[in-house]
Amino acid sequence: MANHPSSKDRRNAAREQARQIAAAQAKKEKTVKTILYAGIAVVVVAVMAVVGTLVWQSSRPVAPPQAMVSGTLAFAAADDGIQAVQPAGEEEGADVSDLPTVADSGAAEGASVVKVYLDFQCPGCKAFEEANGETLTSLAEDGSIVLEYEPVAILDRMSAGNQYSTRSANMAACIADSGQSALLPDVMLELFAQQPGEGQSGMEDDQLLSIAESAGVDVDADVAHEDAATVRDCVTEVAFDRYVENSTQDALNSEGVQGTPHITVDGEPYEGDWSNREAFAGDLIRASGQN
Repeated sequence: MANHPSSKDRRNAAREQARQIAAAQAKKEKTVKTILYAGIAVVVVAVMAVVGTLVWQSSRPVAPPQAMVSGTLAFAAADDGIQAVQPAGEEEGADVSDLPTVADSGAAEGASVVKVYLDFQCPGCKAFEEANGETLTSLAEDGSIVLEYEPVAILDRMSAGNQYSTRSANMAACIADSGQSALLPDVMLELFAQQPGEGQSGMEDDQLLSIAESAGVDVDADVAHEDAATVRDCVTEVAFDRYVENSTQDALNSEGVQGTPHITVDGEPYEGDWSNREAFAGDLIRASGQN
C-alpha cells in the first residue's frame, strides 16, 4: 500500500516552497537594487565630473588678447596719426610688450585719459561716435588726450538671438590679438555706421569680416589665441566669448558702468553733455590743462 504524505508533511512542503520562492524573490530584489544603486552611483559620479569640469573651466583664467588689458584698447599720438599703446592697469596673462607706452607716444604730459565703454548694438553709442568719433581721434592725434575704448556686451538680447554684442566685441579682441589693433578705430566707426536696428538680427560673420577687411585688417593673419589660427577663425569660432563676458561683468560690477555709452575722464564719469560736440571737446581739453 502506497504511503501518502500526511497533511503535516504537505504543509511543511508548502512552507518550504514558499520560503524558497520568497528567498529567490528577495535575492532578485537585492540584485535589482544593487544594479540600481550602482547605476545611480555611476550617474552621480558622471554628473559630479561634468560639474567639476564646468566649475574648473569657469574658474580658469581666460587668456586676454594681445594689446588689451581688462578689455581695454588704448590709442595715443604717433608721428603720423594715432597708434595703439599699452593700456593702463594690469591683467594676469596680458601681453602688451609689443606696444609703446603712453610716455613713449606723442601724448602731451598730463594728457587726460578719456575712456569710452561701448556696445556695438547700442544706438546711443552710435550717436556718440557719430557726434564725437572724429573729435576724439583728432584730440588723440594732436596729443591732447589718450583715448581708450572698452567694447562690452550688454545688448545681446536685442539682436534676434545671434549674440551680436558679444560677437562684434569678440571681433575687436581677435583683431587686437593679431597685432592689428591700430586699425580698430576705423573698424569701430564702420561697425556703428552699419549697426543693425534693435531687435533685428545682428550681422553674420561674413559681414563682420568684410567690415574688418574694408578697414585694412588682414583677416588671414595669425592670432595668439590657442584655439584659433587666424582672425577669420577667431571670429567664426567666437574665440574670446568668455573674455568678453568676463570684462563686461567687471565693467558692470566693478567699474561703475550702468549702461552705454559710458565715458570717463581720468577715471571719473563724465557728467557733461556729450551730444554737444564743441562743449564736449572743450571739456576734454580743459581736463588736460590745455585751455
